[in-house]
Amino acid sequence: MKLKAILILVAILAIAGTTYYFVSRPKPAAPPAPHYYVWNFDMQDLKHITMSLPKSGQTPLSFVKHDDGEFYFDVPNGPMVDNQRWGGGIPLLLSGPGANRLILENATDAQVADYGFDTPNFTATLVLDDNKTYEVQVGDLNPEGTNYYTRLANTGDIFTVDKSWYDVMAGIITTPPYIPATFSIDRPTVSAAEVAAGTPVDISINVTNTGTLSGSYDLIMKVNGNIQDTKTVTLDGNKSQPVIFTDTETVAGKYIVSINTRNVTFTVK
Repeated sequence: MKLKAILILVAILAIAGTTYYFVSRPKPAAPPAPHYYVWNFDMQDLKHITMSLPKSGQTPLSFVKHDDGEFYFDVPNGPMVDNQRWGGGIPLLLSGPGANRLILENATDAQVADYGFDTPNFTATLVLDDNKTYEVQVGDLNPEGTNYYTRLANTGDIFTVDKSWYDVMAGIITTPPYIPATFSIDRPTVSAAEVAAGTPVDISINVTNTGTLSGSYDLIMKVNGNIQDTKTVTLDGNKSQPVIFTDTETVAGKYIVSINTRNVTFTVK
């Protein structure tokens, strides 16, 4: 009887152990989803970019890499792009976005048109240092509104790329990456270091807009800490302009003039 009980217990433990093994064993990892690149190259090799939005009628934009390694608008004396928006991100995104799916291989002309490539939403011509060229097309948005159909021109393979990629590229065209107005001022100068009481003194300061877009800049003149005058100057990109304030003091003494924290002094005798 005792032996029978032991055998039953061993059987129960064996069943329990087998059940635990099958329940607790690690699940086999799912095979990785295939990853596709519609095109792929080293972003450092990219030297010229032309992008357009054919359906919107927006003016195409071209950019060219100069010897300093920076991209500039490809127009005569074109300005450098705003690296706050451009940085390395735009060349990286253009060098080969990962596609979500391969939709169709060896598509016919009719099938290509069905996906919106007869009049693409976006096109890009990408030229590398060795003059190899990629003609990129982005067709219609998929029915779910999450991906755009994408391909290289003159090929029959159609992929999907995330909508966010298209949004970034389209934004470069609709809002070109010009450097915003950025102002700097020189140290002010006075027309005379010493004047008689009641004699006007001109205080001059040079203002420069180092951006590529026009903008306005406020100047506040203080004399011995008290606001005496304000002026606003509007400048186109990469332009400078002198601004002149005038101050008249009737009490002898030394006066400190500050314009937006830049100081100069004069003395009234």
